[in-house]
Amino acid sequence: MFSWKKIKKPFFVLAPMADISTWPFRSICKEMGADVVFTPMVSSDAICHNFKKTKEIIFFKKAEQPVIVQVFGYDPKIMSEAVSIIDKKLKPAGIDINMGCPAVKITGNESGSALLRDKKRALEIVKAVRKTYSGQLSVKLRLGWSQFDTLDFIKDLEKLKVDALTIHGRTVKQGFTGQADWSKINQVAKAVNIPVIGNGDIVSWEQAYEKLKNTNLSGIMIGRGALGNPWIFKAIKKKKNIKVSKKELAKIIKEQTKRYILYTGEKRAMLEMRKHYAKYFRGFEGAQELRQKAVLINSLKSLEKILKMI
Repeated sequence: MFSWKKIKKPFFVLAPMADISTWPFRSICKEMGADVVFTPMVSSDAICHNFKKTKEIIFFKKAEQPVIVQVFGYDPKIMSEAVSIIDKKLKPAGIDINMGCPAVKITGNESGSALLRDKKRALEIVKAVRKTYSGQLSVKLRLGWSQFDTLDFIKDLEKLKVDALTIHGRTVKQGFTGQADWSKINQVAKAVNIPVIGNGDIVSWEQAYEKLKNTNLSGIMIGRGALGNPWIFKAIKKKKNIKVSKKELAKIIKEQTKRYILYTGEKRAMLEMRKHYAKYFRGFEGAQELRQKAVLINSLKSLEKILKMI
C-alpha cells in the first residue's frame, strides 16, 4: 500500500500536466525513474456524468504505480462522488485535489486555483472528500492568488488529515512568469508535519538536489522540465548528467509515439505528439529543421522518415 509518509525520501514526481502526462509520456517517465506519477487533472463533473469517456484521460497500467489521479471541481458533494468513483473503478495509489491550475477556463468555473480566493469552499471540498475517501489524499496549490497568504490555510488542510501537499512556488497571478520562490515553499515545509513536495523551474538533477538542501521538503515535482527530457529522472537517480545519443533519442520518440497510437489511434496520436516532438527536437545540429518538419507529421511512417535524419 502506497503512503506519502512512508515512501523513501527524497522522492521525485512527474507533475500533472493537461494533455501531457497521459499514459504514453507518463509511462516513459516512470521507466526513466520517476518515483510517483500524476495523471492530468480531470473534472469531477465529467467523472460523475461521463466516466466512460473521462477515464481515458486518467488511464494507467499497474506497472506505473504509484499513480496519483488529480481531480478539480467546485462542489464538495460532486468532488466526493467523483473521488469515490475513481477509487472504486481504477484503484489509483492516491487522489490529488487541484487548487493550483491558473488557466482561465478552470478558474472561471471557480475551480483550480480559484479556490484560493474561496478558502472556505476549498476546505469544505477537502472535508467532504476525506469523509468518504480513506486513501492517500493530497492537495496541489500555489502560494496564493496574488501574494503568499496560504500558510494558515495550509495548516487547516493538515488538520483535515490531508496526507501530502505540493506547493508551486508562484502565485496564481504570476501564472508561469518570473521565478518560483523556493524560500516560501520551504516556509510551508517547516510549518507542517506532513510531506511537502516543491514544484517550479526544475530542469536539471543539480537543481533538484540543490532545492532539497537544508529544507524539510520530502520531494521534488518536475513538470515542464521533463518535456522532451524524460531522462531527467534517470539523471536525478544517478546524480549525473545523462548523455543521450541520437539513437536513444530516436528510440524513445518512436516508442512514445507507438504508445500514443495504442492510446488514441494513429490520426489523433500524431496531432498530440507534435508538441512533444517540438521539445525532443532541440539542442543538436539540424534540430530546428526537424521541428519545422515535425508539425507536418501525420503517420508513424512519416515520423520514421524524419527520425532517419537525426
